[in-house]
Amino acid sequence: MESKAISRLAAAVCAAGFAVSTAASTIAVDKAARAVSFDAVATGCGQDATVEFFLAGPGSDHDYETMFLLVDSVAELAAAFDEAGIPRGRPVSYRDCRFWPVGEKVVFEPDLWDFIAETRGEAKAPVVFTGGSRSSDGAPHAATNMPLAVFALYDCGQSLMQFDDSLAQGATYGRFRPAIDLPRGERRRFTVRWDGKTGTEHVDLALKPGGIRDAIAALRERSAARELDVTVSFAPEMTVGEAAAAAAALQMLDSPRVKFNGFAQGQFFYSAFRPLEKWRDRTERLTQPYEIRLASGLPPRLTVVEEDWTTNTQSPDPLLVVHENVAFADIGAKWPLADTCLVFAPRDTPVSEVFALRKLLPPEVSNWYVYADGAPATAN
Repeated sequence: MESKAISRLAAAVCAAGFAVSTAASTIAVDKAARAVSFDAVATGCGQDATVEFFLAGPGSDHDYETMFLLVDSVAELAAAFDEAGIPRGRPVSYRDCRFWPVGEKVVFEPDLWDFIAETRGEAKAPVVFTGGSRSSDGAPHAATNMPLAVFALYDCGQSLMQFDDSLAQGATYGRFRPAIDLPRGERRRFTVRWDGKTGTEHVDLALKPGGIRDAIAALRERSAARELDVTVSFAPEMTVGEAAAAAAALQMLDSPRVKFNGFAQGQFFYSAFRPLEKWRDRTERLTQPYEIRLASGLPPRLTVVEEDWTTNTQSPDPLLVVHENVAFADIGAKWPLADTCLVFAPRDTPVSEVFALRKLLPPEVSNWYVYADGAPATAN
């Protein structure tokens, strides 16, 4: 084994604002085996703990819900993965609509499941190395930002590793517990290994009118050979109705095998065309997004729904005050910023007209949902 993991990156790491000590490093890199070995100490959280991390960096403020803390820094371990030749993937990012982690599958030695118990009887997903989110100089955010996540058991963008699944934090809370009781401070040595087989292929799926069904069928056939990381784009001439029908078909494929991630520049994530019908009723919404209505031959009409908590003092719900025909320029000035907008458009509206609405609202509006009004269409 080679233990020269990080020395050449130490200067850059220190410049990023955190200290690295390579003299006493426990990290060893085996390039031939594509493996990284390291020591970690048990937190002693107990078998009744709800763990959200298997591994975190030393000094993490989440040690109460973490099984192990690294002996070495997160920066050293991240650089060791690079040294071992394990490619970085792409982490989850809710803002960028990347809901599936993408990376090479790695295995733990000893077996991860000797330490973690899955309490709901669900499938045990493999572990992927995404490399975690990075700053512009390539430094891992997990090296400086709490919880110093090395292996989060839920969707955590900064985490270097994650289960190969889309696992919202709330949905996984209580799902994982320690399988064994380890005393605080007990040291264990782990090896993370990659078999060198690239598992996921990126695909740009361009949907066009009249070719939706064939494009999706080809995607399904392609996924039989390998896992896919797919970014969808909609041709400008597609209608809102066609996009909604296509989105319904795509949703049936969306899975660890066919991961729909991100969106084409200036467009929306595909599921924007699959809003919940109950959101048409303003009283069913948790918060009040902006509303834009499109009609043939008319300019877009913006509605702001204001929550008045001072009037309905005897009710648990606010009074909803509706402001029609609001000037787009007043958002962020007269009206506070929201991050979500609902668009109501006739089914025959070209998607290019819907995508153009992005330019009318501030960039902070990142969540878009489009209702196709009128008779339903089918994907073809």
